[in-house]
Amino acid sequence: MRYKLLVTDLDGTLLNRKGEVSPRNLEAIRRLQDSGVEVIPATGRSLRECDHILDHINHEGHAITAGGSLVHDARDGSVVIRRTLAPEVVAEIAGILANHGHLAHLLQDHTTAEIDYVMVGDQPFDPATKWWFDHLPVQYRRIASIAPGNAQVHTVRVGTIALGYVLGPVAAAIDRALGELVSVQHWSALTAEQAIGSETHLLETFGRSVNKWTAIEALCAQYGIDPAETAAVGDGLNDFEMIREAGLGIAMENADPRVAAVAKGRGGHHDRDGFADAAELLLRLNR
Repeated sequence: MRYKLLVTDLDGTLLNRKGEVSPRNLEAIRRLQDSGVEVIPATGRSLRECDHILDHINHEGHAITAGGSLVHDARDGSVVIRRTLAPEVVAEIAGILANHGHLAHLLQDHTTAEIDYVMVGDQPFDPATKWWFDHLPVQYRRIASIAPGNAQVHTVRVGTIALGYVLGPVAAAIDRALGELVSVQHWSALTAEQAIGSETHLLETFGRSVNKWTAIEALCAQYGIDPAETAAVGDGLNDFEMIREAGLGIAMENADPRVAAVAKGRGGHHDRDGFADAAELLLRLNR
């Protein structure tokens, strides 16, 4: 089996703890491309939140963003795949988050909404969110609640963030109310050291079939590539489906144990050029 496409996560995979692409990882991308392997980033970030990374690696192809809910042409930022949440679902999730005392982070398709986030609720920003909005070129609008007639039609993800592992009951409440319509994940993640350098707890809700792997499948159909000819490398729960379903799923050394359990290969630690190790594994298998 020759792998024609490698899809890579960014945070915790291609990026080190400083949020940077190391020289060795950058060279690994070049080697993959020189060998004929297409490299596509797949991230939970929006395009505006990762534009500077794509520029650094000179990426000019497709980019899977917002956990698979959007696919962009990185050359001009245009959207080629868009999977939004129904406005009534957005409102119900925001209400559940409010009932548990959390801000709702409504990630928007900025190409249609012209902003990146609608923040629903009166609570103050947590330190990680404040740092994120202060240091990345994103725009947000705050509203106290979603009023009737104010449908949020551009929302691709509803989430929240908290310090400490406290969002399990919130995720369970969303799943009970909307489990047939949405998928909800929550996990702990270490923020970049230049942010607050602490463990934060993330919760993300998408349409039921929205994830990085289903976005990859859609691109494979466009490219005429058998999904079995794809490789994927990642570390977090939002990488789970693509690691499990790709022809070659590679989990980073720092991967969530649930992700590592479904992987066919292992890379190194993201802070020690682990992506380059994963790339070398693929290149060996392609010989």
